[in-house]
Amino acid sequence: MIRFTVRSLSMNRVSRMPEDRVAALQRRRLRALVGHAIQHSAFYRERYRGIDPDRFELEDLAPTSKGELMAHFDRVVTDPEIRRADLERFLDDPNNEGTLFRGKYIASHTSGSQGQPMLIVQDRGLSELMFGLQMTRGNARKPTPLEAARRLCSPARLAVVTLKRGFYPSATVFQAIPAAARPFLRLLWLSQTDPDVIDRLNAFRPTALTGYAGVLEELALEAESGRLRLSPELQQVVSNSEVLTDRARARIQAAFGLHVMNNYATGECTFLSNGCRTDPGAHVNADWAILEVVDADNRPVPVGTPGAKVLITNLANRTLPFIRYEVGDVVTMATSPCRCGSRLPRIERIDGRTADTFWIEEGGRYRQLISSVFKNAFDYAREVREWQAVQVERNRFSVRVEVLPGQELDREHLRRALDRQLELYRFQGLVSVEVERVDRLGPDPETGKFRRIVSPIGPPKDLEQRLRVDPAHPGPIPSGVTSRGPRRAGSPGR
Repeated sequence: MIRFTVRSLSMNRVSRMPEDRVAALQRRRLRALVGHAIQHSAFYRERYRGIDPDRFELEDLAPTSKGELMAHFDRVVTDPEIRRADLERFLDDPNNEGTLFRGKYIASHTSGSQGQPMLIVQDRGLSELMFGLQMTRGNARKPTPLEAARRLCSPARLAVVTLKRGFYPSATVFQAIPAAARPFLRLLWLSQTDPDVIDRLNAFRPTALTGYAGVLEELALEAESGRLRLSPELQQVVSNSEVLTDRARARIQAAFGLHVMNNYATGECTFLSNGCRTDPGAHVNADWAILEVVDADNRPVPVGTPGAKVLITNLANRTLPFIRYEVGDVVTMATSPCRCGSRLPRIERIDGRTADTFWIEEGGRYRQLISSVFKNAFDYAREVREWQAVQVERNRFSVRVEVLPGQELDREHLRRALDRQLELYRFQGLVSVEVERVDRLGPDPETGKFRRIVSPIGPPKDLEQRLRVDPAHPGPIPSGVTSRGPRRAGSPGR
């Protein structure tokens, strides 16, 4: 516990180091990781043939993808005792939840919301690293030795409200709380579907609340109604795993009277960032991870510009190395410093997956219709709690709408807002949109995550031959496609 406390507080000091010192630390750890991977992983030894582990640039390393790592899993891992077949059998058994794979590894898999899940194994030390970063850099209160001593006397009461349990990374991190961190907190882990979740939260009186963005918004409604009573003990609210929209952020902050800290991470790198305690977005833990915001051809995009995807390098996981690992998330880095004082790079916006788009047909060619067309319209529909756009046919959509309690849906107002967005993005007359009011919109039963964009149709198979690329068209088309076709989306697994 003493070692954990000292290490965590020392890690927090890195956030105020000059940028060049953090970059030097990052470079040393990258070289050590690459050297280890070349020596112990047959996959990386072949992939990085000709690379000198002591002298290379990040761009010299070929990016990796989920498909590649899964196809060569047994050759990727650096422990020869780990086999994909054994790991899959372990994860298939619910009785193994909360236990270590082969007695020493934390095992999980991503949700597979974008196809094949990614299997993940990591040393227990990574859990200690993640909690150390969360309890210092991700803490709404300034971490000091005095604060640590205070928490030993009066541990934080952390309430985690998730949509489901299992071997998903967002669940396994709380099943694997390191022993060194346990004296500092008391944990209440609930499912949103528990019938007594509100009563148990009221009785627990959490000082910190964390959950999916959709779950937190549901709890905000319960707080507005007076059923959920968490103040004044509640000191911190953290959003994980789902895109936190501006509307959801405003609702949650208004209900609890607290700034929402928005973590951005993936199952492949659970400690990628910590939510900023003063401003929107999250600070990348650049001493332990590398986040590259790139275009469809893996070229860096300017700060302040949304990327087509990100490349993530986990500098701590030497068991299953993720090096320049492709994830199809749309991320924008901040152009200005924030008020918290951290010098670590700050993500300004996380806008979801590049796969959150539709493809429509126009004159025998295809165009991309991005989720912002719908999102921007619903910014004007204040009576709407949640929405979901479903592609029924190639150019026909059904928008399912859940209305806030006690509110009525203003269909005409929403219709006008949708028409404005369709006209702005030049889709007016090309697509038809029907609005359907529903009593309840819930998470995907398979992944436990809510999906605002649903396309059973998917992109056309002959897209490469029939793709329309129109440079004169507003942003959605050029930013989302290349002359080779649509960009491939990775799996966020958040």
